[in-house]
Amino acid sequence: MVWSANWAVLGSADSEMPLMLPLEAIELDAFRRRHADDTFWCGLLLGGCGGQLTTKLYTDLL
Repeated sequence: MVWSANWAVLGSADSEMPLMLPLEAIELDAFRRRHADDTFWCGLLLGGCGGQLTTKLYTDLL
């Protein structure tokens, strides 16, 4: 299985509400406004670790 960090769940690690995270930096501000009161988690039901996630804007390409 190839794990992609582009998916999270809302509210808790056990949540059944998946959410696709923004792929482009230009989408991040709108995403943050839409989900200002939400918490994001690495979903256990998606095969993740259960840890809480945060958003981060990268401005430099590697």
